[in-house]
Amino acid sequence: MKLRLTERTLDRVAPPANKPQLLVWDKELPGFGVVVGRKCSTFVTNYWAKGVKRRQVIGRRGAIGDDGEPLNVSAARQRAREILGRVAGGADPSLELRMREGGPTLADAFDLHVARMKANGASPASLATITRERDKYLENWLTRPLRTIERSHCRELHETLSKKHGPYLANRVMRHVRAAWNTALKEHDLPANPTIAVHWNKERRRQEPIPWAQLPAWHATVASLEPVIVNRKRVGTRPGIRGDYQLFVLLTGLRRMDAATVRWEHVDLDEGLLHRPNPKGGTDRAFTIPLSSECVRLLERRQAENRVSFTEGDAGWVFPTRALKAKACPLCASLGRPAHEAGAVVHLVEGKQQRIDKDTGKATRILPSPHRLRDTYTSALVEVGGISPFVIDVLTNHRPPRGSVTAGYIDLSIEHLAECQERVTQFLLAKMAPPPEKTKKSPRKPRAQRHLHAVP
Repeated sequence: MKLRLTERTLDRVAPPANKPQLLVWDKELPGFGVVVGRKCSTFVTNYWAKGVKRRQVIGRRGAIGDDGEPLNVSAARQRAREILGRVAGGADPSLELRMREGGPTLADAFDLHVARMKANGASPASLATITRERDKYLENWLTRPLRTIERSHCRELHETLSKKHGPYLANRVMRHVRAAWNTALKEHDLPANPTIAVHWNKERRRQEPIPWAQLPAWHATVASLEPVIVNRKRVGTRPGIRGDYQLFVLLTGLRRMDAATVRWEHVDLDEGLLHRPNPKGGTDRAFTIPLSSECVRLLERRQAENRVSFTEGDAGWVFPTRALKAKACPLCASLGRPAHEAGAVVHLVEGKQQRIDKDTGKATRILPSPHRLRDTYTSALVEVGGISPFVIDVLTNHRPPRGSVTAGYIDLSIEHLAECQERVTQFLLAKMAPPPEKTKKSPRKPRAQRHLHAVP
């Protein structure tokens, strides 16, 4: 909300009934604002310093200052001008204040680290993960000065997270702390990183491709995810959006959200090509891969069915759905798309397939995680035979092995990649086909009868 802040306009402002506070910005001085609460109002100044967004608290409205006068809009605006003037000269008043009070906090370290990640082109998914897990699992630590965080504190937090949330999440959260501390260490004189005291949990890389013998049953489930209704009667089933998504992941090996956020402008059906502009690793890892003829047919089916399922259009998403609630989406933001609004057409959010038991209310997984399909696709690349490891790295968007000089000299043609992609698809289609039915053999005659000869 923006107003020309004066004593009179501020007197008329109140937070809405469903919120405890309302943030109002001044039209006259950008960056100057006031947080209006139900009992008091506090003047603030927002600014950017070294790529990090800061907020400096000026003071509570009506509080008596050093000059003996109550703080009003005019005095707060003048103070904001002084702060912004110092920022223009290269200072960071908010950080300087915290340094005087005990040095940079863990929140300052994370702000700096996230800013560096953005500058280096980190993917939206990586930024969303570190931000979400920082706010959820480190909330009580964020205001602590870094100098007060000791090795024993990190070790104890890691042990607590391991017991409550599992070994993998505990390791990941403490890696966030380690990375943020190391980034702050480049800017400030700090003790050694205290996460060196953490006893890291052992981790096992999950590689669980679907066994070939189970692939026909998987395909049968996928093909029946959406009922076909004619005149209010169920006349059959089809894959639908979610089933086509599962098949698409299997036939391309894409990561879960890479596949879910494919847009039509990323697809060239005439040339059989798919572009991913912001995959894992950020924009520097953008890639284009060929699509098999079966994948092209699948996408053509999606175009036709999307027109029927979403009369207002699929908003450009290949695998659309309707948002259940409003929320920010970093993946959409990276593509220049708006945040999710309740009821709006958005990309597929959750690829896991579950069914709810009507009696118990419990959810039961009916299909494996989409990432297991990536394992299956990669296994097929190997088993089909005759496909170079360099082709496998390209088709799965993996970095070549460290120290591989050879990879730097290879420029694979799209025609060769398309041929390999087609071979893998045909291999997988054959594995998905139901096994031939066994024909019943006629009962064998008893041994004595088989050796009888007609007597002339």
